[in-house]
Amino acid sequence: MKHALRFLFTFALLFSATAAFAACEGRLPSGAQRAINPNSPNLPTFSASVRYYANIERCQRGLTPFAADAGLLNAATVHSTYMAGAQSLSHKSNVRGYRNLKERMRSSNVSMRTAGENIGQNFLYVLGGKSISLASRGQCQFTYSDTGAAVPQHSYASLASELVRSWMASSKHRENLTNRRFDRMEASFGFRADDSTCGYIYASQNFAG
Repeated sequence: MKHALRFLFTFALLFSATAAFAACEGRLPSGAQRAINPNSPNLPTFSASVRYYANIERCQRGLTPFAADAGLLNAATVHSTYMAGAQSLSHKSNVRGYRNLKERMRSSNVSMRTAGENIGQNFLYVLGGKSISLASRGQCQFTYSDTGAAVPQHSYASLASELVRSWMASSKHRENLTNRRFDRMEASFGFRADDSTCGYIYASQNFAG
């Protein structure tokens, strides 16, 4: 009987910890699994997807999950759009009032004591990390060389997951994602058409605390 009670108690603790972690990280937003329409992207869905995967990393480390902030979303969107137009991955821009992170925070009315920014580049299709062959079906029809399977277009969730994974693999970007002083985060992206890859994604991730 004692063993049974001990098992039940252990199971209850495990269940409680699992439930608490799930509450910490939140959920993927509705529509996160849809393929991205680069001509009419749902940027709030993308940002919420990035926040979900970022919060998984924070919750695993006992850190407070990020909350949303409309000002940060605006700042990230303006800068991502600039980077895509300029084909430049940079923390600086020539957009008046948004030329650097400090200006972007001020122009977007972000209340803060400290702020940070991650940027990154990816493809519209899931081309990274594998050998790709051009399929014979037409433009933007790629296949994986090893399996012959068709290369899918990124969904909001798959793009968000890949970006967070790449940022976590970089020490400087990881410092922002795991910074205890930051309590809010938003992300956005701009799209740049390209004939050979069918498009690049330029992403910004903004933090404030």
